[in-house]
Amino acid sequence: MLTRTYRFTKGRTMTTLEGKVAIITGARRGIGRAEALTLAGAGAKVVVCDIVFDDEMTSLQDEIAAAGGESLAFACDVTKKDDIDHVVAQTIATYGRVDILVNNAQTGLTPVPWEELSDKLFTQSFESGPLASFRFMQACFPYMKAQGWGRIINTSSGASRGGVPNFGHYAAAKGAIASLTYAAATDWGQYGITANVIYPAILTPALKGYLEAEPSRRAEMEARVPVRYVGDPLDDLGPIVLFLASDASGYLTGHPFFVDGGAGQGPR
Repeated sequence: MLTRTYRFTKGRTMTTLEGKVAIITGARRGIGRAEALTLAGAGAKVVVCDIVFDDEMTSLQDEIAAAGGESLAFACDVTKKDDIDHVVAQTIATYGRVDILVNNAQTGLTPVPWEELSDKLFTQSFESGPLASFRFMQACFPYMKAQGWGRIINTSSGASRGGVPNFGHYAAAKGAIASLTYAAATDWGQYGITANVIYPAILTPALKGYLEAEPSRRAEMEARVPVRYVGDPLDDLGPIVLFLASDASGYLTGHPFFVDGGAGQGPR
């Protein structure tokens, strides 16, 4: 857990999120779980949701509680607007505010050859990605606007910039999330709300399983990363998300953050 606090002028702090409330989607495992643990470790009350509520969600709440944090957890199918509205409504009913939204949930993670790519899969990718992100943002916006402070952190992917075979559906959805972020940054900055987008290349459980299936895969992947290792969700992504969720990032909005060890070589 992160405990050190950095203080800046105008009372800004980077790692203290005391009094803040954060919603994290896709929080059951991998990147979303690390984001939830990081923000909770910095003092935020976290509302975690995923498509199912299972032992992994329970263990996440237990881990947060063991470290002295506080959380709510919900099953939420992000393709259903009613589920999204329920999560936000329960957040407000319980905590009276929402300060930070981290949109991480996304389906369509399996590569599909172009000739087999269906309208259904393409639509599902958009419903779970940019449409779900938009709906969560729209549901949180009135509360952030009223309090004059908010942080939106959306999740895109390097796949949206090409270089990953047979990911047309996923790439298009992730590219739309980036554009949605930039549009929100344009319109919402006047209300003290920032909107930024991360492009993580991180060692999630799914990626770890893939790399370990063949002994040569990890070495080949790490050779393509300038820092020569694949980042850890907590150690390498966590501090970036914490910064973007904090007071310290108040002058940054509409920016892409490539958390990838240099592999992406910046925006196209």
